[in-house]
Amino acid sequence: MKNTYKILIFFCFVYLICSFSACKQYELEPLNWNTEDRVMNPGDSTENSAIKQLFYASYLDLPLLHTRFSSSYLDAATDDGLPTQTVAGSSDLNNYRNGLLTPGNIAYLDGDAWSRNYRGIRRVNLFLEKESLFPASTQVPATMKKRWKAEARLLRAYYYFELMKRWGAVPMVGDLVLNADDDCNIPRSTVDEVAKYIIDEISPDVEGSCYNDLHRAISSGAVYPTEVGHVNKGVALALLSRLKLYQASPLYNPDNDINKWREAAVAAKKLIDENVYALFKGSDMTQLFAMSNISMFPNSEMIMVKQMGTNSSIEQSNSPVGFTYGTGTATIVTTRGMTSPSQNLVDAFLTLDGKSIYKNYDPAQGYDLAVYDPQNPYVNRDPRLARTVFLNESNWLKQKVETFVGGRHNGEISGAVYTRTGYYLKKFLGNNDNTESFVSAYHPYQIFRYAEILLNYAEAVNESDPTNDTEITKYLIELRKRAGVSAGSDDRYGLPVSYDQELMRRIIRNERRIEMAFEDQRFWDIRRWKICAAGDGDAVMTQPVRGVNIIKSDGTFTYEYVNVTSSKFESKMYWYPIPRSELYGNSQLKQTDGWGY
Repeated sequence: MKNTYKILIFFCFVYLICSFSACKQYELEPLNWNTEDRVMNPGDSTENSAIKQLFYASYLDLPLLHTRFSSSYLDAATDDGLPTQTVAGSSDLNNYRNGLLTPGNIAYLDGDAWSRNYRGIRRVNLFLEKESLFPASTQVPATMKKRWKAEARLLRAYYYFELMKRWGAVPMVGDLVLNADDDCNIPRSTVDEVAKYIIDEISPDVEGSCYNDLHRAISSGAVYPTEVGHVNKGVALALLSRLKLYQASPLYNPDNDINKWREAAVAAKKLIDENVYALFKGSDMTQLFAMSNISMFPNSEMIMVKQMGTNSSIEQSNSPVGFTYGTGTATIVTTRGMTSPSQNLVDAFLTLDGKSIYKNYDPAQGYDLAVYDPQNPYVNRDPRLARTVFLNESNWLKQKVETFVGGRHNGEISGAVYTRTGYYLKKFLGNNDNTESFVSAYHPYQIFRYAEILLNYAEAVNESDPTNDTEITKYLIELRKRAGVSAGSDDRYGLPVSYDQELMRRIIRNERRIEMAFEDQRFWDIRRWKICAAGDGDAVMTQPVRGVNIIKSDGTFTYEYVNVTSSKFESKMYWYPIPRSELYGNSQLKQTDGWGY
C-alpha cells in the first residue's frame, strides 16, 4: 500500500508537468549556449563581433618567448645556458641534453608545439571558410576583409614553418576545417613540399599569394597606430628570409646546393632594400626589449611581435636570486633567477675592439692571451656582454650583484637555489640598475627583428659568394657599431682584413650567437648548421656546459672555470619525435626516423 501511494504521487507530478508544458515551450538547451549557426549568422553582417573575434583568434597561437618554460628559455637547453631551478617545466629543458626526450614526453615540452600550431592553422581555416558569409559593412569594409584574409594566410604559413623547423615533414591540411568525425588520416608531406607551400602562400614573386593584399611594411605605430601588432609585408619578407636560410643550411641542404644560399641572400636583401627597418640606437639599449613607456613601442627594429602587457613578472623570474619585489612595505615575491647563462656563451662575446678571446674564433685552439686575461675576464669586453648577462659586481636595484661563491646572490642562504653557472640572464629585463624598486616595463616578444635579417644576409653571402668582402662585412660592421664595439684604425670593428670562408663562417655564427642570445635562435641554429652530434662540426651538444666559481679573498677575486653538466645528443635529435598521442589518431602518420613508437 505504501508503494502504491508513492506511484500515485509520481503520476500526479508527471501529469502536472505535462499539463503545464502544454502551454509553455521549455528550452532544449541553455539559452546562452552559442552554437556555430547562431554565432556565424550572416544576417548580422560584419557589425557582429563574432567574425572579428574569429579573425583575431588567428593570432592567439603565436609563440611566447618569456613564459614557455617556467620563465626560462629554450636556449637554456643548448650550450648557451641551463635552467637554474630543476622544477617541473624548467627541468624539462634538461631532456633536450640528457637523452630523455621521447615521443611520450615531447607533447609536454616546447609549449606543446604540435597541437598549438595545428590549432592555429585550424583557426585560420575556420575564419577563411566563414568570412565569405558576411558581407562588407561600414565597420569592416571590403578592403579590410581582403587584408584580414591575407593576414590569416600569412599567419597560417608561419604556423607551418614552426612545425617544419621541429619535425621537417608534417601533414598538410590545406584549407580543411577538420572535425572529430572527419577522416584525419593524413600522411606527412616532405620538407620541400611544406616549404613550397609556405613560399607559394606569402612570396611577392608568386601569383595568387597573400603578399599584395597585406598592409605595407611598417616599423612605427605613429602613422598607422591601428596596424601595430598586425602582420604585414615586412613580416612576409622576414619569414621568407628565415625560411630560405633554413633551406640552404646543411640540415636541409646536405649536398650544399649553392643556389639555395643565393636565394637566401636575395630574400634577406629584398627586405633590407625596403628601407623600412633600422637598428634601434638609443642611450638606453634595454629599451630594445623592455620599454619603460608604452609610447616607445614599436621601435624601428621590430618586424613581428607578440604583444604583452606592462608588468615586472620577467624581472621577478630572472633577476638574480636574493632580491625581493614589493609594493610599499608588502613583500610580494623573492626573485628567482630562473636562467643560468653558460661560460660557453660568456666566452663567445668579443673584446671591446671586436676580437675573439679565442684564437681564430675556435675554442678548441684555446684563449688568445694577447687580448684576454682569464683572471680579469670582464674588462674591455663587448658591451653586449654586460647587457645580456649579470656579471659579478653588476649593478641591480642600486646594489652590487654578488655571484662569487657565498655571495648574497650565490650561496649566502643555505638551501636556496642559486645560479648553476656563476651567471644570471639580464637580457629582456628593464633598466633597474639604479632604481630602488622594480619598474614595470612593456616586454613584447619580438618574433622577427631587423638584426636577424642582417645576419641572415651576411651568412648567405659568405656561403654563396665568399670573396665579396664588401657585402659580407657591411652589416656585421653595422651590428658591432651599434653594440658599442670600437672601430679600430681600419674602421672594420675588429673584423679581419684577410680571411677564408671557414674563418668568416665562424665569425658570422658567433655574431649571431651573441646578438640573438636567448631569442629562440641558438637552439635552431645549431641544428640547421648540423653541429650538435659527435662527428658533426663542433659537436657543441656533446661538450660540457661550463661555468665559473668566483672566489673572493681579501677583496680580490680569482676565477675557477668548471664543467657544470654534460650533454648528450644523437643524430635522430636533429628532428623532434612526433608525440605518441598523435600517432594514435592518424594511421597514415609515420614516426620521425630513429625514434621508437
